[in-house]
Amino acid sequence: LPFADLSQDQDQEWFADGLAEEILNALARTPDLLISARTSTFAYKGTDKDIPTIAAELGVAHVLEGSVRRAGERIRVTAQLIRAADGFHLWSQNYDRDATDVIEIQEDLAIQIANALETTMDPQSLKDMVRVGTSNVEDYQAYIHGAALRAESLLENDPPTLIEAYGYFEEARKLDPEFSHAHGAAAQYWVSQMSLTSFHFDTSELMPLGEMMQMFYERNGIAIATAKNNVDALFLRAERAEVDLRLREAMRLYREYLDARPNDLIAWEAYLENAVRASDDAAVREAMAVLREAGLKRPEAASYFMDYAYQHLEPNDGAEYGLAAIEQWPLANIMYQTHRNLLFAQRVDTASEVMQSFAQRYGRPHPLMVARQKCAEGDTAGVREILMRFYGDEVTVNSGNPQWLVLKMLGEEEKAVEVLRNFEAQQVPFLMASWLKYMHFDPAPFRALMTILTRENVERPPPITLPYACTPK
Repeated sequence: LPFADLSQDQDQEWFADGLAEEILNALARTPDLLISARTSTFAYKGTDKDIPTIAAELGVAHVLEGSVRRAGERIRVTAQLIRAADGFHLWSQNYDRDATDVIEIQEDLAIQIANALETTMDPQSLKDMVRVGTSNVEDYQAYIHGAALRAESLLENDPPTLIEAYGYFEEARKLDPEFSHAHGAAAQYWVSQMSLTSFHFDTSELMPLGEMMQMFYERNGIAIATAKNNVDALFLRAERAEVDLRLREAMRLYREYLDARPNDLIAWEAYLENAVRASDDAAVREAMAVLREAGLKRPEAASYFMDYAYQHLEPNDGAEYGLAAIEQWPLANIMYQTHRNLLFAQRVDTASEVMQSFAQRYGRPHPLMVARQKCAEGDTAGVREILMRFYGDEVTVNSGNPQWLVLKMLGEEEKAVEVLRNFEAQQVPFLMASWLKYMHFDPAPFRALMTILTRENVERPPPITLPYACTPK
């Protein structure tokens, strides 16, 4: 659970969140421990629910809770591991140390907890697994500040917070050039910026897309060179292969990484996305099955699963899964994806209810949800109004994907292709690969992308027709 900030000025929440985040990440690397991800556990921040209730909702057998109190250069960290079935305290520890000892505290906490849970890992392997990766305390604090902000941004699809997190990762990598995790986290930020169908765009001044690619290569290369173990390096190499669109190699590397870290949902989602790009049906089914099961207990897995369910399952299957997920976790991306799954199942009225719930929770409707809904209801004029009001005629990194999506809804194929020509002109094939996740995308007009698909032996099925495409009243 989130660690409580008990500092007098209540100004150490970032430190408490970041410390808990990194303990969680360290434990998640242990193959025989199943750890609820931050998006699941941090939803209970400030809750008055008791431990058995929280444990039942998360589907876990044990709960770790703790607190941080900081005064000047002194820090007190308290942690206790509780067995959910009877509230028994398996282990507890208090640390009264100088702030310079925070790295040792985090590593020791992870080891003590893993030992209390009787992991099968030998002591030395466990120590290697939970190692922070830097001995510079200032560097570590910058990194965990970024980790806390990044997790917050992913929970609610908040791009400005992700940008702030990136700033801390940049600070960390400059403070310790050998800190692989900081370089890797900074590189991942640029992958998110180049994944043009994601939510996480920097809405400030945007650099040319080719420069984004170079920012990724530089940081990813240093992360690989400074990786403390071969398993971490596998993920980083897989990410590089993915950006290069070496699809088969990326899948192989991600799968090899998952053999060692089978509970890493981010890696499963990356494996799935590359399998979809490569039209590898067996790999798609494998990853979907893992994410489907994990999504019963972990909202980030449910979100990843829903992102592909509407195209790779029977429509009602994805719709029902999404509605059940919303009952547990009414979060932005789960609601957004459930709405789309419902429209694929042609359950227009239920989709409208989900769209309205999204607007009530977040204070505004999502324009793409509104466009899809209006299209399904036959309101073509309303869809065109949304296209102009929110996305306009000018194609930018932020507007390109929604423009294309709306034009596809309207059946304006030539205009939709012209929107993507703007990204093809950047001569960075990875940018175009963002659209391969959509089964209604036809790569045929884009020569460079087709060359890569041919090289990778991808036999892509014919594009599907959107079941909610606009039909004028």
